[in-house]
Amino acid sequence: MTPPLATVLPARALARAGAVVHARALAADVPATPSADEAREAASHELAKPAYQPRDGLAGAVLAWLRDHLDPGGLVPGAPSWLSVLIVGLAVCGLLALVLLMLTRLSGARTSRIPSHSLFDGDDRDADALRAAAEDAAARSDWSTAVVERYRAIIRSLDERGLIEDHPGLTAHEAAVAASAALGSLGAELVAAARVFDCVRYGDLLPTAQQDASMRELADRVTATTPPEPERSPAPERWAVHR
Repeated sequence: MTPPLATVLPARALARAGAVVHARALAADVPATPSADEAREAASHELAKPAYQPRDGLAGAVLAWLRDHLDPGGLVPGAPSWLSVLIVGLAVCGLLALVLLMLTRLSGARTSRIPSHSLFDGDDRDADALRAAAEDAAARSDWSTAVVERYRAIIRSLDERGLIEDHPGLTAHEAAVAASAALGSLGAELVAAARVFDCVRYGDLLPTAQQDASMRELADRVTATTPPEPERSPAPERWAVHR
């Protein structure tokens, strides 16, 4: 079993102290056995070396630095030392609270800059108004706005026809999937149009006049397409009872 460090250090110190006394005795040509006072003095001298001093760690070093460089007792002349310490503590707490508040606001600002992927994003215009906005943008060669407004007009028209249901947070892809269930023949084209919408609205895609024309053509086909009638189960036959 390894002895405790507190036991090992004094033992080593005493051994070194004895060696020192022994060397001095040999140099002076006197008996090697030291007296009690000489041994005590040598041991005290040995234990005073930095190698035998306890280490406080990082926290202790920080506290020692603050204690050596800051004198809160003299902050308010004539005031009790506890009052000065209290003032310093409150000032430090206030500074930490200010830093925390600034970090929170910076984090909130970054979050607010993240765009929402909602299709309409609070826009409640009807399909006709969205189509008119798309045509106006196309006349100005603003193909990005034209493509975005045309796709929104497509989905709004389906909502107005009762084929899909709009809800807060509905994304372009979700709307395309829902529309595909109602208009199966146009499902793949609707999903592709939703992908173009996302790339233009939230990405770096710059659409062309041809892509706007394709979106207009899709809108016309959606308007002209009638969803298939749901299949009805045949009515049960009534068996006549013949006598």
